[in-house]
Amino acid sequence: MTVDGDLERLKQIKHIVVLMMENRSFDHMLGYLKQAGMPEIDGLEGIETNPDEKGVPVPGFEFGDDQYAFHRPNQPFDESLDPKHGHDSVEKQLAGGNQGFVTDFIAEKQPPAEWRSLPMGHYAAKHVPVYDFLARQFCVCDHWHSSIPGDTWQNRNYALAGRWADPVGLKLRPWEKLATMIGLKKELLGLERAPIYDVPAFTRQLELGQWRWYSYDPATLRAADALYRKFENVDRKNFAYVNRKSIAPAVKLLEELIEFQDSFLDDATKGGEHGLRQVSWIDPNFINVHVLDPASNDDHPPSDIRAGQQLVLELYHALANSPDWNETLFVITYDEHGGFYDHVPPPAVEAGDNSTYSTYGVRVPALVIGPRVRKFVSHDFFEHTTLMKTILLRFAADPDSAIKAMGPRAERAAHLGVVLGDEPRTDIGEHGQLFETLEKWRTEAREERRVQGTAAPSPDPDGAGRDWRPTELQREFAAFSLAMRERGLPAGRP
Repeated sequence: MTVDGDLERLKQIKHIVVLMMENRSFDHMLGYLKQAGMPEIDGLEGIETNPDEKGVPVPGFEFGDDQYAFHRPNQPFDESLDPKHGHDSVEKQLAGGNQGFVTDFIAEKQPPAEWRSLPMGHYAAKHVPVYDFLARQFCVCDHWHSSIPGDTWQNRNYALAGRWADPVGLKLRPWEKLATMIGLKKELLGLERAPIYDVPAFTRQLELGQWRWYSYDPATLRAADALYRKFENVDRKNFAYVNRKSIAPAVKLLEELIEFQDSFLDDATKGGEHGLRQVSWIDPNFINVHVLDPASNDDHPPSDIRAGQQLVLELYHALANSPDWNETLFVITYDEHGGFYDHVPPPAVEAGDNSTYSTYGVRVPALVIGPRVRKFVSHDFFEHTTLMKTILLRFAADPDSAIKAMGPRAERAAHLGVVLGDEPRTDIGEHGQLFETLEKWRTEAREERRVQGTAAPSPDPDGAGRDWRPTELQREFAAFSLAMRERGLPAGRP
């Protein structure tokens, strides 16, 4: 396939949908495929090891049936089994050819003996049935790297704006500072350190009618780009919920009194001007801020990855039944590796990249889905600016100018036209059986997540009532959400 042919095939796409999940490496989630009928994948051979602090090799292993979410009996949710993934830790993890994952985890987390090998664990088809189906029907990208060897927010900045940025936080007004000092508004403490940035996102290169951002609460786009924090000046129709059923009833009623607002699942069922925009970006549920519950489906540890599988299945099912399915490209990837082992060292960045770091980040899972996507394994090098490069190349009025405005990383990025075929495929398998597989989990999860001290299952479908402690990401997202509401984002608007 020629480069010109790749671009021509990309022009046949009418809708690009992106879902960016949280904190898992390629080997951790999809590496098993190499030994499960897809030998062409650059995945796990079954001989991978990492030394512990004494130099003793720790082998890779497959998680058991009861280890989906790293739960320990009678222990609350906490961060003790969430590997570090800031730049300092990633440097240590990549030392010696990706040989520092175990030693960094032990040094940073001091885990119980039975979990010292955690970063070397990986999933299999029985754990990720939706990904297993999609990987065998569409395209697996086995050389998609996170943009930088660092954490969530900076990698998302690269995905949205092609660059690293210092946080600007939320500057408290004088009366707000006084309120915190005398204890009237304790919840405002720490908002100046909230994950809020000021980088021009790729959406500025598109017309407002071309894109829509879907989330469960304030969109991550608002965290990245200050333009979308000017709530009175931004078209509210550019921001919508993933699923209206997830909205709290009181908030839903308030929203409907103002203006009926569709969700992604609503939009996907329609065609034409009332359906999906040309670009749809989806944030998973990082935390249920309405009830301060850990109900998340973003895959960030210790989230149960079956909740993530359920989310992906719902999105895929909606798109597969969309009137525009034949011209839709659905991309699933992860912001960064979350401290989990991957055997491929990240490549060095090119000269003139303007990056703070000398290498790209660790490999992350990536699937490209749609009837025009060839069923194969792509070994092409991609990283997060591939997303904006593909979007702007296809939908910007002046693609060259738009891509140049996003900086050198975006200019050099490969685009996803390479994974496309000439015509929509007719050999895609049925996915209906996956609903039965996940329904069993949903039933068990509701029973497990009973409200403390009662016999009744949790009233929240995702399990409110469980004893938990928020992860660092959840604390940061809750602070970001509070900051948006304090600065005027109305209830009922994501």
